[in-house]
Amino acid sequence: MKAARIYGAKDIRIEDVDIPDPEDDQVQIKVKYCGICGSDLHAYLQGWGLPKEPHPITGRTLPITLGHEFSGQVVKLGKNVSNLKIGDKVAIEPVIACGECENCRKGQYNLCIKAQAKDGAGNFLGFSQDGGFAEYANVKSVFAHKLPAGMNYEIGALAEPTAVVYEALKRSRLRAGQDVAIMGAGPIGLLMALLARIAGANHIFIVDLSEVRLHKAEELGFINTINPGKEDAAETIKGVLPNGVDIAYEAAGVQATFDTALKVTKRGGTLQIVALFGRPITFDMTKDLIMQGINIITTICYNNSFPQVLGILNNNKDLFDKIITKKISLDQLVDQGIKEISADKQQVKILVSAED
Repeated sequence: MKAARIYGAKDIRIEDVDIPDPEDDQVQIKVKYCGICGSDLHAYLQGWGLPKEPHPITGRTLPITLGHEFSGQVVKLGKNVSNLKIGDKVAIEPVIACGECENCRKGQYNLCIKAQAKDGAGNFLGFSQDGGFAEYANVKSVFAHKLPAGMNYEIGALAEPTAVVYEALKRSRLRAGQDVAIMGAGPIGLLMALLARIAGANHIFIVDLSEVRLHKAEELGFINTINPGKEDAAETIKGVLPNGVDIAYEAAGVQATFDTALKVTKRGGTLQIVALFGRPITFDMTKDLIMQGINIITTICYNNSFPQVLGILNNNKDLFDKIITKKISLDQLVDQGIKEISADKQQVKILVSAED
């Protein structure tokens, strides 16, 4: 089968590889669509999250088939699989977990203790086990979630990034009527805004330097968009809400947006981290946090969320379809996918298909 294999930074090769039959607890998926994520971009540009030494659970090292935001159809069953049948349409939850450690037994399998790799390799398919930029993929059946009737594969491929923001929504404990600010209008920031609105948030401010991305937010119906290159975001938000917002979602992952998020969060409020940060940041623990009573909460991937996320997507298919801005073939993954999404702010979610 055809697959996009990553060998290291700036080294992705489209190759013909064999795929074994699924293991006893696995199903084999014919991949329909796989989305390009910001973490795929970091893997390509910097080699981020890739296993340079054997991963503690999978034992895998490079090369790896990239891709973790995917949907597809079940074509083969492991002998112990009873929850799925051939022909089922599914979205894949790409977490790698042992299922046995303390955190896994508590249901926090996204924080699997055994999945911690010394070299920082990610505990995802597409990083430490073969993923979805391929014609077929083998996945544990418990992590293959049936799509609701009538949902297409394109929307199904949005389940993984939507689960990321749904986890942030859970962790921040957003309640209907609260006010929020979202730092960043990239794919995660826009999905965060959509879920906040669906959850009943009152004011939703979106902050980004890109006019193109702010325009996309406006196309999705968000009116409180702010370009901090043209106006002071904190002053603008506090001009409407003098005490600030209840929750600020940091979906950009840089020092400047983190600083703004702190400034606009009301005393006693929550700063929810959604983004990954490419470099260390600084803040004054006493002045910025303790004296303001601000709680900083982090997330890593998700747990026990895919059924709810698929329900949200199914109830808002036309809305989430606007997040998909381009579809390409597997052969176009690097030049028209990964490189383009890093340079073209008009692109929100690019989907890749391995089908001819």
